[in-house]
Amino acid sequence: MKTLILDFDGTLADSRHSIVETIKITAKELGLPEAKESDIINLIGLPLKDTLKNAMYISDEKILDKATAIYRTKYNETGIEMVKLFPNVKKTLEILYNRGHTITIASNKGRNGLTLLLTKLSIAQYISLTLGEQDVQNKKPAPDMVLRILEETKSLPEETLVVGDTIYDIEMGQLANCFTCGVSYGNHSKKRLKEQKADYIVDDFIEIINIMQQKK
Repeated sequence: MKTLILDFDGTLADSRHSIVETIKITAKELGLPEAKESDIINLIGLPLKDTLKNAMYISDEKILDKATAIYRTKYNETGIEMVKLFPNVKKTLEILYNRGHTITIASNKGRNGLTLLLTKLSIAQYISLTLGEQDVQNKKPAPDMVLRILEETKSLPEETLVVGDTIYDIEMGQLANCFTCGVSYGNHSKKRLKEQKADYIVDDFIEIINIMQQKK
């Protein structure tokens, strides 16, 4: 396989605590009841507005816009410091990059926050293209991000692997006719990833190397 399309939250980096805490801070600032951690975790991977709307039970669009703005500000101020790479991520990216694979990111995170995180975590040099939520009209699980990456990198679906920790990532890849791989250590269980019929499921990110060497 030639091209790798990676999710960020729960796939490359353990950002669960940063997301949960920032949503709690946002709710407190708006005077809303504290969101349940289990609800937040289940919603990670969806567009930010959808996550906030459902986790905080917001029905007013103006309040939702305000919550989104507060979240982004607070996350960039404090949340980023809580994010850590999962084991073997940097090592794997370095190996694949040196072997000539095209490595990209498709995330429902904002691109500015992604850029900051990739630099902070010292993996920006391996990524050739990063797409965030503002870069497509239809966000995950729609296939728009993958289709745009395929176009910009001149990659074919049959030589591309989409990797993520949620069923939304897997569905996104499937809708673009790419191979898909779920990681079992993220926000959705291995059971849910299997039910979504991911082509591969790995317990350690370094297993991606072997998958990328396989032929169709």
